Amino acid sequence: MQRTEMCISEMRFSVVVVAMLLGVFAVGCSDAIQVITEPAGQVTVAEGQRNVNLLCIVEEPMDFCIVKVPGAPAPFAASDKLPAPVEGIKFYGLGWSKGSCGITIDTIKPTHDGPFECTVSVKGQTYKGQIDITVSVAPEPPKIELASNVDSRNGEFEFGKKVTMKCVSRDGWPGAKLSWYLDGVRLTDDVGAEYSETFNRRTTVEQIYRRAIAVEDNRKQVTCRAEHPAYPGGFMETSLPIKLKKVYTNDKQPAQKEDLTELVKPKAPKMTVSSEVAQQNGAFKAGSELVVQCISRDGNPPAGFLWFLNDQLIYEGLSAPFVSKNFRGNTVQQTLTYRLKAADDGKTLICKARHPQGSEETRLKISTYN
Repeated sequence: MQRTEMCISEMRFSVVVVAMLLGVFAVGCSDAIQVITEPAGQVTVAEGQRNVNLLCIVEEPMDFCIVKVPGAPAPFAASDKLPAPVEGIKFYGLGWSKGSCGITIDTIKPTHDGPFECTVSVKGQTYKGQIDITVSVAPEPPKIELASNVDSRNGEFEFGKKVTMKCVSRDGWPGAKLSWYLDGVRLTDDVGAEYSETFNRRTTVEQIYRRAIAVEDNRKQVTCRAEHPAYPGGFMETSLPIKLKKVYTNDKQPAQKEDLTELVKPKAPKMTVSSEVAQQNGAFKAGSELVVQCISRDGNPPAGFLWFLNDQLIYEGLSAPFVSKNFRGNTVQQTLTYRLKAADDGKTLICKARHPQGSEETRLKISTYN
């Protein structure tokens, strides 16, 4: 008799689980019950990290709890009475009768990157919770690049001249956080906004810094630091030594080659929004910072930029233009940081690339929400 009751109980449980997976139960529309997740909302973990707990809690006993785990072939019941059907995962929590269900991931793998979801049933209504799992991937070591229009032959700089440099951290997840130092002292002036591009859950971050070289800078080092949770110790650095060029007192300075290359009109400029800027259906939040980059490629000489918001010329929030050169010509990029106002809704941001062979522009229509 006891064995028969156990079989019936297991059958009922199986029917509930199957019904849940087939969507028979309606998703609860009441706001009375809220699924609380621990960690709340999102968690960043490293590949190889051990014993990561993901928990869903409600205030009342659960009828059942189904979880969907990134990398798992299908949803499954998270229960202290049933073994998890996925290797390396076990039940975590106080149990359904206590309104608690979750899992422990034994070892984090790249496939665990993505949303963890729990669907719980309480009194015939279902409710959902979610934790976004980010499996951090260490970016390439940061690099400092000098603008090609900076005269730094033999690694020497002329004091008083402006030096434009760019730090790049490629292919991390999430993107690295960049900062600049001069002999260990953090730099804040003349540092442009971080610009990020994300593709296939890999982010490249870059930032431009401009400095007028002073006599006292001789033998110092400019350092770019990239902070990321997947780096040993939390960060990596790269440095550029500053050496002052000798001053010639006999007025016989080394001759410089003239650029006799023909004029080449650059390609039409392109403007892109940083992947770190929050958007809702293409609209930006009023009061937030809009970070955009304008790029003009393959021109000779390099193009110059003018920025407008409708007919208003923009001066503030612009980083120094960064110029790089190859056999096709000069590529120029510049980053704009602009704090959006509600009144900017419907306006147009314009980046105009000026060149002796003619000017072209690119536009971004701005929509805002509160």
